[in-house]
Amino acid sequence: MNVVDRLVPGVTTVTLNARYYALHGLIAAEARKRNLGITAAQDLLRRAEVVVGAVSTQHYQRHHAAHEAISRPHAYDVILPKVRKGGVDIGALAAPKVYAQPNWGFWPAYRGSEMLLRIVTRANEIAPGERFDHAAVRAGLDGVLGLVNERTLDTDTLDTNAELCVCGSVDSPDGAWLAELFSSPGADSNATRAGVRRQTLRMIARVVQLTEVRRVTRDISRFVAYDPVAFDDDVLAGIDLTAEWRGLVLRNASTTAWRGLWAWLVNSIEGLTTRADLSDRFAAALPSVTTKNFQDGLPSTLTDTGRPAPAEHDPDLAATATPLWSLSVLLLGARRARELTGHELHGFQGHDPEDILEELAPTWLADRLDDWADRPLRDFARWLTMIMIDRSQRLALAKARPDPKNGTLKIPTRVHTRDELVFRDSTETAGAAALRWDQLAGILAGMGVLARDEDVWTLGPRGDLLV
Repeated sequence: MNVVDRLVPGVTTVTLNARYYALHGLIAAEARKRNLGITAAQDLLRRAEVVVGAVSTQHYQRHHAAHEAISRPHAYDVILPKVRKGGVDIGALAAPKVYAQPNWGFWPAYRGSEMLLRIVTRANEIAPGERFDHAAVRAGLDGVLGLVNERTLDTDTLDTNAELCVCGSVDSPDGAWLAELFSSPGADSNATRAGVRRQTLRMIARVVQLTEVRRVTRDISRFVAYDPVAFDDDVLAGIDLTAEWRGLVLRNASTTAWRGLWAWLVNSIEGLTTRADLSDRFAAALPSVTTKNFQDGLPSTLTDTGRPAPAEHDPDLAATATPLWSLSVLLLGARRARELTGHELHGFQGHDPEDILEELAPTWLADRLDDWADRPLRDFARWLTMIMIDRSQRLALAKARPDPKNGTLKIPTRVHTRDELVFRDSTETAGAAALRWDQLAGILAGMGVLARDEDVWTLGPRGDLLV
């Protein structure tokens, strides 16, 4: 996740729409202009978000095709019933903890990104940043300030102000400003955040030109990691971060495998279970071979030309049950830790020496596999189960905090241990760690850099910024 954060500066898993970046900058500028106190600024911001949310919800209902590549507005499910009734009470929805729980509405989800982009200031007060283009944003969103003080928004008003919809930034002045800010023409060096972001954006733009992308993360990941075209294309080869992203995609496979294996182990706990019983369940799901023999039977991680092979997506491997599949992918990742070099290796293992050798990291696992090479795979699985349980407890204790209400220590964990017994208080979920490409694609679509036609992603009207 640290590598993802570095390679996609300005975007997180909860920044969903381009227009909110501009809207928050506008409200910051207006609050500074009016010299508003914190409470008044919060109220103005919440009312503005409700206006944009209501207009966008109405437009989404009437013109769904215009939103094909763009996420629905925040609080859509809360605002929709009001829109359908024909009247949105701005004050009622904008009240604290109604359409959004935080006092600042949905701004907390965006503020870190907006500060990094210098749309808003880094100070504790709400104020516009040095990269905020007031004229461009007012030209696109000035209508918001004309509606925030209305009591209600009826259907006609929502339709009349459709240009304020989250999809409106595709061809509006605020969208053009944001597209320039995100794409940062001329900043191609990976020594700056702007340059890193531009390289990532250029890579994604080039991929949608070279192959059919329907599901962003799935299709771009497989293309960048394994497709020969991704290695041979001059544009992609000229972007240093393409190789780093390739390494990160391969590492994400290992992360997904750890999550899947841990979820399977946790959900295998039934009432009070001994550590030995839980480790035996893992062992029983594996073949009776040595650890080395099992490794040797895994798919090749390199092609004949020495490039990464799609071993993680081998059909026979995909057909196996969760514990066997997870362990197989983890062992493939351990093998890759000794095969990858250069930028690919940097993306795969990160740049922090402590993380590279961290427990459960691919390099750590590769070293442990050497120790277990001639010993039974099932015994290795039993040992690994103990490692995972102990690690989960250490991490939980590291995150433990006293409850300010009653002073008791809150330990964030589903798994609890008592000597040799383990039990859980809820089920565990699995899944891949987010590369943020889906969020990034939606934001780029909102500013007209990308688009989607019949479920296929393409360059948008402002895509030339990345060509």
